[in-house]
Amino acid sequence: MNKVVAFLFGLVCFSSQSFAATVPKPYVPDEPVVVVKSKPVVKPAVKPVAKPVVKKVAAVKKTVKKTVKKTTKKPVSVAKAGKVKPLSATKTTKPATKLALNSTQRLNKYSRTQKKVKSRQLAKNAGHKSASISSRAHAPVKSSLAANTPPARVNTIPMTSGSPFLDSNAALIMNANTGRMVYGKNAARRTPIASITKLMTAMVVLDAKLSMDQPITITNADVDRVKRSSSRLEIGTTLSRYDTMWLALMSSENRAAHSLARTYPGGKGAFIAAMNRKARALGMRNTVFYDSTGLNKNNTSTAADLALMVQAAYRYPQIRQLSTSTEHDIISASGRQLHYQNSNALVREGAWDIELSKTGYIKEAGRCLVMVADVQNKPMVMVFLNAGAPSGRINDARNLKSWLERQPVKQLG
Repeated sequence: MNKVVAFLFGLVCFSSQSFAATVPKPYVPDEPVVVVKSKPVVKPAVKPVAKPVVKKVAAVKKTVKKTVKKTTKKPVSVAKAGKVKPLSATKTTKPATKLALNSTQRLNKYSRTQKKVKSRQLAKNAGHKSASISSRAHAPVKSSLAANTPPARVNTIPMTSGSPFLDSNAALIMNANTGRMVYGKNAARRTPIASITKLMTAMVVLDAKLSMDQPITITNADVDRVKRSSSRLEIGTTLSRYDTMWLALMSSENRAAHSLARTYPGGKGAFIAAMNRKARALGMRNTVFYDSTGLNKNNTSTAADLALMVQAAYRYPQIRQLSTSTEHDIISASGRQLHYQNSNALVREGAWDIELSKTGYIKEAGRCLVMVADVQNKPMVMVFLNAGAPSGRINDARNLKSWLERQPVKQLG
């Protein structure tokens, strides 16, 4: 009897193991399917796995569970059609909507972000910055306009690719009639202007409509005690106001310029006040005058402001005539005949068509030069400040004139 029971028990066990071995295993992928938003992935059709009719045997359930755990790292569920999806109940499982970025991709993304931020910051800063010599456009000005007409304000300086190297620390080129700026270098930098001051001195004298034939005698008060510069104009020499202004403009005679301020109605103080009022009226916001000669280093301005002053002086026929004359003779107090020449070598040479000129020099200002010269039949204001070498301002003028002659005419305004 015992042998029969043992035989039957062994037969049942053998049948169960054989049946479990024939149960088909469900399809389980190696990794969860990744879905990319930009390129939807079409999931391949999977043949449905037929449900086997399985008896509820504890051994079969254990075998299936062990197989699933070994083949997958994340828990999955088997859908009716055999598709696999992450379990929604698992909180730690994130939706697989984006691929992880490697280090190169992260670096590229960071670089793109930084470029965008920097571009926005630069645009913001550019919006807050205000050019000190911008938005200065008035109606076009002709040289035939009245002397007291405000000059055209200069416009923003355009790009000047290919322009020559200059010895001057500041420079500016502008059309005298239209105010169009063609070239600029440190045009807003404030610097002493030396005897360029004398252009303003001449304008204030002419604006006062004083008699140009009135005699002016050089006195000890006109001697330079600031720079202790020499002068051939002897004390006691008497000249007409016209001749005195002639020497001040043509050969930058300091005693002559000082005597023009001294003999002004109200004296030197009233004259200096009139100079600064004139500067404000011309829009010279970065300019101040302390004397009529330019020997005072506190007479300061910018190339942009001086372009306005030259443009205004260009309207005075007397200033154009006297500042561009090549020579002039006077009789000194001792009876000697003194021969004066223009301080601008370009005027003396006579090769240029120069309609206005003024030079200047003190140690603090360097070599300075302002002119109105005809280039391609257009009157061009030229301002050169703080050149180092004695010939620096002249060479700068020649180089820039050659450069202007190569530009299209429309670029010169």
